[in-house]
Amino acid sequence: MRVEVMNRMRFIASGLNHARPLGQKNGQCHMPCMSQPVPHLSDRRVITIRGPESRDFLQRVITTDMKRCSPGTIQAGALLTPQGKIICDFLIHGEDEGVVLDVPADAAESLAKRLSLYRLRAKADILLDAEAFVVSGTGAPDPRSATLPLRAIVSEKPGLDGVQDQTDLEITHGVPAFGRDYGEAAVFPTDVNLDLYGGIGWKKGCFIGQEVLSRMKRRGTIRKRTVSIASADRDLAINGAIMADGTPLGTLTSTAGKTALALIRLDRLDAAQEPPMIDGHPVIITLPPGLAD
Repeated sequence: MRVEVMNRMRFIASGLNHARPLGQKNGQCHMPCMSQPVPHLSDRRVITIRGPESRDFLQRVITTDMKRCSPGTIQAGALLTPQGKIICDFLIHGEDEGVVLDVPADAAESLAKRLSLYRLRAKADILLDAEAFVVSGTGAPDPRSATLPLRAIVSEKPGLDGVQDQTDLEITHGVPAFGRDYGEAAVFPTDVNLDLYGGIGWKKGCFIGQEVLSRMKRRGTIRKRTVSIASADRDLAINGAIMADGTPLGTLTSTAGKTALALIRLDRLDAAQEPPMIDGHPVIITLPPGLAD
């Protein structure tokens, strides 16, 4: 069936607090040093990975092609189980001497320990940094969507928390999040569109879980995707079942008023002859960019 594709509006961050960008080599910044209002994303923590072999170590372990992670950019990535499911995903801020991981706070300590185990003898220092903070509204573009605000790591904690605004924006613009829409070892990275964000280096060589993902891609067995859901007349509730032709398509994983995210079966959606419904009410399904054609 035909799926309506919604136009997206670019978000412009404004009206928030004040912080200084985190320094790099010789006190230089990720971005031009400046003062401007920014909100703190308190549900995120920072892991720094620095040293002469930090990128080579990560290249062998995580999904991201580290050759793309140049200073001043942000890339999406994840650490997977050997079976190809997400242990934790993150955003990677490039630096001159390594990278900084922008990580879900509840998973940060565990991720730092796992990466330390995988480091082996690589010359890379891994630190869960309590004096670095993730902010939005300044810095580099978020690779998950051009409609989301810029992000940066700063060394001064802003006074205003921006988590709820960021959450609402992510849901509205179709971006799922670890801990909100899925948990550890629950989904493949393609289920939550990590490949569409450039977060899987299909051609870079081996990494943990790579064999499973490559086989899924080669065989065309990527059947699930996270999509946007919209209702015209009612607020949506988490865990609501999406049905078509009496067949379940998927379940709502997060909501923001009349919009939501859901993990659905694309093959069932394609085969449906009737419009999708939740509790007998029609909803609009919007595919993520890259699949909408």
